[in-house]
Amino acid sequence: MDRSSDISMANARALQLSEGSPNGLLNPQMLMREIDQAYQRANRALLDILFKDGKIMAYMSAVKRYMLFEKSDFLTHFLDLAKDETGRQQKDMSTSRLQSFLDLALLNPASVSHDDPLKDIVKVTIDTVELVDALKMINATNTSDQTSFSSTSHRISRDVALTPAMSARSGSTGVSFLGTSLVSDDFMSGNMFIGLQLQIPFPIDIVLDKVSMKKYKVLNRLLMALKQTEQNLVSSWLTSLQFEDQPFAAASGQKALGSAKIEGLRRKVLISMNTMRHRILVCIQQMMHYYFWDVIEPQWEKMTELMRKSKTVDELCSIHTQHLDTILRKCGLNATKLPKVVVKLLERSNRFNSLVNTVVSKPALFRIANTASEKNTVAGRLLAEMNKDSMNPETQQHTLSSFNESLVKYNVEWLHQLNTVVRALNHYARKYDESYLTLA
Repeated sequence: MDRSSDISMANARALQLSEGSPNGLLNPQMLMREIDQAYQRANRALLDILFKDGKIMAYMSAVKRYMLFEKSDFLTHFLDLAKDETGRQQKDMSTSRLQSFLDLALLNPASVSHDDPLKDIVKVTIDTVELVDALKMINATNTSDQTSFSSTSHRISRDVALTPAMSARSGSTGVSFLGTSLVSDDFMSGNMFIGLQLQIPFPIDIVLDKVSMKKYKVLNRLLMALKQTEQNLVSSWLTSLQFEDQPFAAASGQKALGSAKIEGLRRKVLISMNTMRHRILVCIQQMMHYYFWDVIEPQWEKMTELMRKSKTVDELCSIHTQHLDTILRKCGLNATKLPKVVVKLLERSNRFNSLVNTVVSKPALFRIANTASEKNTVAGRLLAEMNKDSMNPETQQHTLSSFNESLVKYNVEWLHQLNTVVRALNHYARKYDESYLTLA
């Protein structure tokens, strides 16, 4: 009975659409009107599902929180837990261990993510493509460029040149101090490969589709690399504080002259190291401030406001895609050469940090080389205890001199790379967007 009534209604509707049309064909005007009305009804129904049942704005908040680090207290905890793991090469890292560390950070009761119902969709990924190549792929997607980019990881071969003294001591092709080789040219720290991604369910993936999530993931990798570089520099500074105010033993004659020379060289090395570290740290923090507060935050507010006012699903997707591309453009990720020079600046910052950690991890290098003459006093016994594992004075002076030469070399190369970034920003500001001047 119901089936026959439905058929009758369909026939009546067809007759209505064919009224006024010659030869009994469908009326084009009425047919287009019916299609438009069906389209509007379907859009309203899908929008209701996305905003009410699907909770798309909750997922957008999760994207901002976990991919763009709006509230990143969990990230600091995660990077602390995974410090040893991310310090390895990409091929030696374990996704399961990193995911365990992330789960511990998200479940931390002191974190704002502890009560978030969407924290379970956050997963750690280890990419096989270098960050520069990933940025190139996104740039090619945005410009509809069909040129294929090789995913083979390229290595930056230009590094600190060996001084003759360091070559003689190390006897190898890599810079070394105290028998420990510095990071080689073919080593790429894992913090440049890790990132976070969200598992987006249907129908939310209509808006947060695969292409959009790839763009978020690349931006997430860049922000995480910046954050981890900052955290490593701060950790290195805290480690070096133990060498700041060690006492200097009084002595006489040639021994006093040698001790004073070593002490002056030690302080010169510490000042140079701390000055360069502070310069790099300020640069990294300024970049992060620009990305977070000058680009992401204002664009996100505009995007979410327009998304709530959208009338159709197509309009909703268009608003999201347009503002995401604007974020990528203002972050400089759509520029041809800018991502490469920014990532190279990060790599040089990490190489400097590795050099400092290699040397600072040898406390004997920074202990006073001579021994106190009067051990019957409290100060004398304390100094003698500090000096018992110290280096031979000649060895200490030679190693400090070599390290000071390396610091000067790293400082020159890093400043050169920074100037390259500034020139690139000025170029793209004149050519594309004046907002780059804020970062320059």
